[in-house]
Amino acid sequence: MKKILTLSLLLAIGLTSVVCAQKKVVNRTITGEDGQKMLTGEFDRKILDTKDFKEWYSAEYDSYEVEKSKLKGLKNLRKYRIEVFVGTWCSDSQRELPRLYKILDELKFPQNRLKTIGTNRQKKSFYGEEINKNVTHVPTIIVYDNKKNEVGRIVEGPVSGYLEEDLAQIVNGTPL
Repeated sequence: MKKILTLSLLLAIGLTSVVCAQKKVVNRTITGEDGQKMLTGEFDRKILDTKDFKEWYSAEYDSYEVEKSKLKGLKNLRKYRIEVFVGTWCSDSQRELPRLYKILDELKFPQNRLKTIGTNRQKKSFYGEEINKNVTHVPTIIVYDNKKNEVGRIVEGPVSGYLEEDLAQIVNGTPL
């Protein structure tokens, strides 16, 4: 009996190691019922330059003019982490995500402090990254401090009319 328990324990440990060693899939593209491609789960920005997303992404990124006068209030943004939940099928996400990327490029924001997660139409991601984060609309941009505490969020679009201004209010502790 003792040998069976030991063997079972070793088998369980081995299976757990195999499961834990699997890499997380990024850039997962699925096709919706309407035939439209969408990203679900974490994705790299590079995938937005592919044929399924490039048209809306490049058009908005290229045409958006960063409000440089509003960037002064974002000097401290590099101290924070940003998590963005988007629906690549959603017009609000198609507008705000390229704008956010352009603002972050202008600030030379470290890409390792940014995580972008695609959701389906039910606001669910592939690995459940949205669980316990109250993501009810997309885009949802969540800003965290270094202790991983949420300090603020922007939902669907900026309250002030400018992402730069809303982000500055978040990092400077000014209520939106």
